[in-house]
Amino acid sequence: MAQQKPKSREETIRQDVHDLHGLGYAQELFRTMGGFSNFAISFSIISILTGAVILFDYGLAWGGPAASTIGWPLVSIFTLLIAASMAEIASAYPTAGGLYYWSSRMKNKDWGWWTAWFNLAGQVAIVAGIDFAAASFVNSAIVTPILSNFNLAYGNGSMFLGTIVSGQLLTMAVLLVIQLALNVAGIRIVAKLNDASVWWHIGTVLVIVGALFLISSGKAHSDLSPFAIAPQDTTGSASVFGGALNLGPAAGYALPFAFLFSLLQAQWTYTGYDASAHVAEETIGARLSSAWGVFISVAVSAVVGYIVLLGLVTHLPPLDQVFNCNPATAPLCSQYYGGNAVVFTTLTYNLGSLGDWLGAAIAVAMSLCGLASVAAAGRMLFAFSRDHGVPGSGWLRRVSHRHRTPANAIVAIVVFSYLLTNAAFIFGGATAIAIVTAISTIALYWAYGVPIFLGVFGKQEWREHAVWKLGRLSKPIAVVAVAWIALISVLFLWPTSGNAFTWLAYVVFLGFLLVYYFAWARKRFKGPVVEVGELELTEIEREFEQAAEELDGATA
Repeated sequence: MAQQKPKSREETIRQDVHDLHGLGYAQELFRTMGGFSNFAISFSIISILTGAVILFDYGLAWGGPAASTIGWPLVSIFTLLIAASMAEIASAYPTAGGLYYWSSRMKNKDWGWWTAWFNLAGQVAIVAGIDFAAASFVNSAIVTPILSNFNLAYGNGSMFLGTIVSGQLLTMAVLLVIQLALNVAGIRIVAKLNDASVWWHIGTVLVIVGALFLISSGKAHSDLSPFAIAPQDTTGSASVFGGALNLGPAAGYALPFAFLFSLLQAQWTYTGYDASAHVAEETIGARLSSAWGVFISVAVSAVVGYIVLLGLVTHLPPLDQVFNCNPATAPLCSQYYGGNAVVFTTLTYNLGSLGDWLGAAIAVAMSLCGLASVAAAGRMLFAFSRDHGVPGSGWLRRVSHRHRTPANAIVAIVVFSYLLTNAAFIFGGATAIAIVTAISTIALYWAYGVPIFLGVFGKQEWREHAVWKLGRLSKPIAVVAVAWIALISVLFLWPTSGNAFTWLAYVVFLGFLLVYYFAWARKRFKGPVVEVGELELTEIEREFEQAAEELDGATA
């Protein structure tokens, strides 16, 4: 039998557009991303140099070194199961806003609406958490050292406009404006930067680990075993079954609970890989590329992340330099609920000035992570607005004729992410990062969990369209994935001394959604209904092409 000739790029794009028409949408966005770029956006958002680094001290405080050496692979296994289930569904429905569309098709519009709002809340919160963390590293590793040469004091704790806006929030605002401009300018620019981000992350990890093992010999290190469950914050005030969680020498039964809380370090890192589905309408060969992008981004991050974490926990400085110390005499003294102190101190302690340069490299990686996250979140909001799921949908769904990007949705994501961070900072102070990361983790995993659950117990016609299949393992994997999501939801909503406001913020959010749903959405929201046919969708695409030609002619 003659071998089938591979499709050309143009033929593949035509098939992608045809598939999109079958889902009810026109090709408004610019389809130019290859399979590697699709993987790169999810890998960049996972960013093992963001989540695993910024919550490294959180993991140490609750679980000790074991949070990285045992907790990371444990979370990686369950996250791979979740990613596999999502990838299978993504190959059936290759559209922006994927998760919301999946739930709508596998059950009904109401399940889709709730999935969309969980996803949207998580997207806003993850942008907030990433850029708030990035601002901390940018200040510590780049801005503060540069300005100090001019005798200018500026840092995360510097205050402006009273006590409301900190230096960290000001730097975050600058990062968001840059990421906004780049995202509006077009997916080609973002895709190239995401491609570069993959190699930047991997290269930085290799340099960090290589330098730690080759250069740091002779340094006095912590005597903790890399696999020890040894919480370093002995003053935490978490309530477990009505009692205080004592993490001191007589911790006893509390140690397993403390270790479970430390899993937030790894689980928050593993967020945002739904981005590969959200950019499906801009990806060539979307069915397979989006599915592989979701799964492979988690798999590669699992390996690369473990390498850097192992390098860090085996080269910790004496921990009295970063825990239980006097902030007045040790400015980098860590506060257990999240910051850059432990990683930054570990690098500079072992590597001197090279540690400063590596801190700057991590800051760049975090900024690239934020760029990719804004791109994915903007597509998700655009897709939901396209089906009139949010207030202001008419404005939010507009696509720039010049750049073929959902510019208005991107602006909204940036604004709301910054407002959320300010609210978390006002109510939670220095615990803002723990609050924002916990909210983003829970909201995103609820959005992941709903379509996975429906993939087992909802309509099964989606399996006929899937081209990335798990076979007989599909349903067992999905059940385990949903069970894990249920477990981490309890863990990260639990009111600990690091995120005491998280459960309250989430209850308020759910209360708002309940009121909004029963007052408006239940009767008025129609879901992803196909209202026009192939000819009408083609006409919409022709209008974009004509507008682009006119804009090119006007600027020629």
